[in-house]
Amino acid sequence: MKIQLIHDIIDLIFPENCPGCNRYEVKVKYCFCRSCIIQVIPAPNQDENIYSLAMYEGPVKNVLQHLKYGKRKWISRPLAEWMNDFLNQHREIEFDLIIPVPLHPLREFRRSFNQSWLIAHLLGKLQRKPAIYDCLVKVKNNRSQTDLNNVERKENVRNVYKVMRDFLIKDKKILVIDDVYTTGATANEVSRTLKNAGASKVIILTVARA
Repeated sequence: MKIQLIHDIIDLIFPENCPGCNRYEVKVKYCFCRSCIIQVIPAPNQDENIYSLAMYEGPVKNVLQHLKYGKRKWISRPLAEWMNDFLNQHREIEFDLIIPVPLHPLREFRRSFNQSWLIAHLLGKLQRKPAIYDCLVKVKNNRSQTDLNNVERKENVRNVYKVMRDFLIKDKKILVIDDVYTTGATANEVSRTLKNAGASKVIILTVARA
């Protein structure tokens, strides 16, 4: 509580511009200012094992682009807090440990960080659950999914992931963290890989759904 108060005071004196609209506005919830938070659209969650916080548009899309491409890593903390609040409101989502969707080492080296791991690491601390960085790795540096259609996306991620130290996930319920859920190709391949390695259940949680 004291740490949050300090952050609030600093934000009032030296405000970081709102990543949702890029204006110098006081953030009222998570990383959003007052005008941005009312534009956030909750995502429909129709699959019991796939959840997203909001739709990938407007301020949410801007926030994630600032995190990934603007290297504003501080955004990972309020996003982790948002996920923490979501999980606390949905106690039916049970899990033993947290794993991020990995980047290929070359892509992570170029970016200098994996945004999903930043969020997963902080979420683990908030939930008091272990978050494991290198249990699931990406072994193929495949094309970006951005410009691919549904069929191409599914083929593009086939067999690109591998579980290391499978004893860590055997018979465990895994919460997988990613930034955006689009067609489900990545989520499905990650889930398949983890289950084949012995995970009893895989739940996907993303910041946004496209």
